[in-house]
Amino acid sequence: MRALGNWSIKNNVSVNLIMIFIIMAGIFTVIKMRREVFPQFSLDMIIVSVAYPGSSPEEVEEGICIKIEEQIQSIEGIKTLRSTAREGSGDVVAEIETGADVLKILDEIKAEVDRIDTFPDEAEEPLVMEIVNQDPTISVAIYGEVPEKRMRQIAEGIRDDLLDVRMVAHQGSGGWQNMIASILKRFRFIQPESITHIDLIGVRDYEISVQVSEENLRRYRLSFDQVVSAVRDGSIDLPGGQIKTDQGEILIRAKGQLYTGREFEKIPLITLNDGTVVRLGQVAKVIDGFEDLDIRTRFNGKPAAIIQVSRTSEQDIIEIAKMARTYVQALKHDLPKDLDVAIWGDISTMVESRIDLMLRNGLQGI
Repeated sequence: MRALGNWSIKNNVSVNLIMIFIIMAGIFTVIKMRREVFPQFSLDMIIVSVAYPGSSPEEVEEGICIKIEEQIQSIEGIKTLRSTAREGSGDVVAEIETGADVLKILDEIKAEVDRIDTFPDEAEEPLVMEIVNQDPTISVAIYGEVPEKRMRQIAEGIRDDLLDVRMVAHQGSGGWQNMIASILKRFRFIQPESITHIDLIGVRDYEISVQVSEENLRRYRLSFDQVVSAVRDGSIDLPGGQIKTDQGEILIRAKGQLYTGREFEKIPLITLNDGTVVRLGQVAKVIDGFEDLDIRTRFNGKPAAIIQVSRTSEQDIIEIAKMARTYVQALKHDLPKDLDVAIWGDISTMVESRIDLMLRNGLQGI
């Protein structure tokens, strides 16, 4: 220790430079430090979910769950398989062995599920993803006495706006922290913080339903299967392969996906002897609405939609919540009179209060 003291006295410039470096490193670490309630972690589980509209649980079990289980059960690293068959959809959850490569097994499961070509024709594309523990950071409630469709449209607009919000990550709210964060951002030591994960809660998904009239089928001498086939073939978006030429390769794709009820009404069914084209809208009632689910969300006694903001494992919970609060404060002045917006479920306030308590205790001990 005496030798270190003597060296420090003789090399006071070097000591000062080391002290400045330590202080700057501490400031940079504090600014970059990520704040969170609970760390995100993988549950070592992978879920395969398939929607099968209009099916019973028994049909889902036979047509979806059993086929998935048989296809993926031989993959190395899967500990157990658990299936859930419900009306309209089915899930298969694969629990991964401890220490196994979850991402590798995820890719293998996706490849095996893609090989299954015996799913029912009405089943939708399988969704394969890893289950990760992710707690919501803050929720934005939009509420008022407005039609459901308008409520969802405004909620989707708020979601899209929040995904475009940017803010520099920094600690605290004082002026010197902002100044240092701005300098670090200018020299690209800090990247702008952004909201990347948002879910819409308490709203029904869009759905176009076709109610076929038996009387109209008889009038035009059509069968129900003809209508189903016309609707299926009239709304597709499929790749058609490629053509090799001297100038290069040409990709072929059939792009005919329909998205609105009016577009479906124009689907041709048959052509009569006089050249008249009978379209879907003449035979069936096309309803451009929502799924037939019993979902009712209310906030402060009024119909509502909830925009739930979550952070990723690399994001700061306080900064993400601060961006949402700042946006909501500005949004209040732009909303129609029959709508209002509020913050709900902000868990960042708990983190801020604990940090403030820790700082106060630290200052009292100095």
